[in-house]
Amino acid sequence: MNEFRLRCAVCMIVLLGFAHGCGAGSTHGTITPMSVASRKDWKACEHGVPEEVCVRCRPERAAKFKQRGDWCPEHDVPESQCLKCHPDLDFSPPKQPPAQADVKEIAKDGEDLPALEPHRVPGKVTIFDFYAAWCPPCRKVDEHLYPMLDKRSDIAIRKINVGSWDTPVAERWLEDVPELPYLIIYGKNGQRIGAIAGAQLADIDRAIAEASR
Repeated sequence: MNEFRLRCAVCMIVLLGFAHGCGAGSTHGTITPMSVASRKDWKACEHGVPEEVCVRCRPERAAKFKQRGDWCPEHDVPESQCLKCHPDLDFSPPKQPPAQADVKEIAKDGEDLPALEPHRVPGKVTIFDFYAAWCPPCRKVDEHLYPMLDKRSDIAIRKINVGSWDTPVAERWLEDVPELPYLIIYGKNGQRIGAIAGAQLADIDRAIAEASR
């Protein structure tokens, strides 16, 4: 896949696509959701990650990460636990949408998604949210949008878990996208309103307002 620049919208750290990590010329693995904690009240171990998944606390878990390609050879830990390469990693479970909200995941692990149009919801603002479980700005957008769904039934969110930057869905949709999340918004009439990269909350609100007309 072409080299990407994934910019963390929280701390503005630039990570050069997953073909490169923090060391120039070094080869790194794929960040998967395997290191995300299973509980909101998770506690960090001495290595700064959830103890339940930490391979330094539980070396027997390393093989599963390596099978998924989630491994940083430079620091001998999973890429999804390498805080030296990715100090902005978020291990907390993603925020859950309101129970009645129209939120569905249409790609769960980076599988290809040839077209968005079949997933538009007639009569609703449809937001296609390309995200990753380890992405802090993606959490920020969820925290902004989900309370809105408590008050409005005319918004549908279709989430696409890209997994990493070299999955089929990322290769199809994110080649020229500088950062996650990436939102594509359609109006109630089915017309595309626009696309927004990053946790640009004011831009997202403006696009939703336009799509609601």
